[in-house]
Amino acid sequence: MESQHSYLILEEENGETRTVTLVSSSETFLGRSQECRVILSDDRASRKHAVIHFQKDRWFLTDLKSRNGTLVNDRLIEQPTPLNHGDFIKIGHSQLTFFLETPENSETTGEEPLDSPSGTGVFGISELSGAAPSDSLFNPDEIVDRRKQTSFLQSPGQTVTAKVTRTGYDAADLCQLAYQLGKAEHLSDTAKLALEGLLNATDGDAAGLWLLPQEVKSTFRISQLRLVAHIAPDNMTYSHISESLAKTVISSREAVLVDERKMQETVRYSKTPPEETTLHPFHTLAAPIRFEDSVLGLIHIYNGTNHRLFTPDDLEYTLAVADTLGTALSHLTREKELSADLKDARQENILLRELLTRETEIIGVSPPMCHVAQLAKKASEGKATLLIYGESGVGKELIARAAHFAGPRKDKPFVCLNCAAISESLLASELFGHEKGAFTGATERKIGKFEAANKGTLFLDEIGEMSPALQAKFLRVLEGAPFERVGGNTPITVDVRVVAATNRNLEQEVAEGRFRHDLFFRLRVLEIMVPPLRKRKEDIPVLANHFLERFSKETGRKIHGFSPAAMKRMLEHRWPGNVRELKNTIERAVLLGTSRQIEEDDFVLSVLRTTGNTVTNKVVTETEPFTPMSIEEMENRLIFATLEYCEGNKSSAAKILGIERTTLDRKIKRYKLNS
Repeated sequence: MESQHSYLILEEENGETRTVTLVSSSETFLGRSQECRVILSDDRASRKHAVIHFQKDRWFLTDLKSRNGTLVNDRLIEQPTPLNHGDFIKIGHSQLTFFLETPENSETTGEEPLDSPSGTGVFGISELSGAAPSDSLFNPDEIVDRRKQTSFLQSPGQTVTAKVTRTGYDAADLCQLAYQLGKAEHLSDTAKLALEGLLNATDGDAAGLWLLPQEVKSTFRISQLRLVAHIAPDNMTYSHISESLAKTVISSREAVLVDERKMQETVRYSKTPPEETTLHPFHTLAAPIRFEDSVLGLIHIYNGTNHRLFTPDDLEYTLAVADTLGTALSHLTREKELSADLKDARQENILLRELLTRETEIIGVSPPMCHVAQLAKKASEGKATLLIYGESGVGKELIARAAHFAGPRKDKPFVCLNCAAISESLLASELFGHEKGAFTGATERKIGKFEAANKGTLFLDEIGEMSPALQAKFLRVLEGAPFERVGGNTPITVDVRVVAATNRNLEQEVAEGRFRHDLFFRLRVLEIMVPPLRKRKEDIPVLANHFLERFSKETGRKIHGFSPAAMKRMLEHRWPGNVRELKNTIERAVLLGTSRQIEEDDFVLSVLRTTGNTVTNKVVTETEPFTPMSIEEMENRLIFATLEYCEGNKSSAAKILGIERTTLDRKIKRYKLNS
């Protein structure tokens, strides 16, 4: 290393700044003691806090076991730490910046990564095009003024840590510029407004806008700065900011005023001589572009002649414009992110609708299912209420979706509600919504399924489970009357097509007084009866192969079809759970099967009896050989089958059997059905 002199720029808590020259032949102590060469008037500093010394062609900083520690680039040091040009040292509230003196020193140490004051880059451009900063250096002694805060943007009661000069600028000019920056929709427009506004206000000759890329993380290099916009006089070239000055501005997060007139008398370029067409700076302003805790880049503005020198007022105004620009750039970035998110959401919506379209495909080749598909297609063309009958698991919701997505409401909501899955006391709230405080637990207003399905379709499964009281209110809404949320008094009118489904015999429910006859006739304007799987065995191979292909793709297993024995077993099984049972059976076989095709042993089939036909006026049993039995034996079997159907729910079983709950309990005990 040819030169052994370097500099410290010290800014203490009171805002005072001074330059200290470092000499390699002696140690430079920092602390509160009068014996220290750099005296810190800070109670957080120890008497002898740290020392800077020169060793093996490098400058090192060592913490002297101080109380509060020493930070270099916001990292706490625990051992002698080498210093690089532009490193930021913090002791208590005192801030120091380390500078090497000559270009040769910079080339010796190389460019080390800096701790990013921004944490992460926030500007919404993944790659910034444009030139990098110049490799020329500036002398820290050229800095004649600094600003960390500006009175233009000072909040009431805020303490400004740097010296504030009362400017001669009109705040209305900054307000107008901020308004124009806020309206700009592109980076080029924003940069042009900011640079032209500054040049007009300060009477500068040239200016440049430098930004860090989005991918900047915890560390960055000054060479990552890119010139995204610049302005220079005609027939002259803008002079790039030097790396060392840029490093000083971004590391310290301060705006600086630099007097470079003396340095124009010497060659300040380490590699190439200055070009005659380049407008070189005599007086320079540089300010960091900040937003919250982030630094996005910097503004560089300079005069190339002595016709006018910048003032502290110009420095403060430049920092105000830079901070305003930081807010504008962050909002521009946020707008770009929201636009991208919206585009992604729209694409995802398209994909989801394509998936729903595939999920609404009615699979089956049997005449009964072809007839069901035709009815669903016809039903989709109007807005009349549709009632779908069928046993549990036959795919009633699939038919409802097919009718919705084939019709004019396909781009509107399809909302589902299972009336049997919600208690009677909460069903009204689910359907019509409730106001805050309507009942215990109603901590906020909630819209109901009717409002959620406005302009679309509301699918109500197990409609036969709705209580008579709620049926009356439901009927009024079906007739077009407005409704009110639970606990509210504001009439609400919606445009909703209702599709209802049930596995009960609603005509029998009406005859026995459990379902309103007027609601029944209002629901069955259109009617589709979905046959159970056992009555359309032609569909079993088609459905089985469909589910096999689906689950093979999901699991990544290569399974090729079913063995003849497995297919025979599926065709002979009565499928009491219908298509749902077939789907789950094949999913299990795909997951647990050990061969390249599904074998008979891979199936675990239910031994439950089928529920029979639930949609006619009388109970129809399956075609089975007659077995003589007593009435008691028949009653025993009937109660047992009903309990299985109700999954052990005695109240539901008693309701189906038409007996009191206590009577059912006695018969269960009598036939020992609990054991």
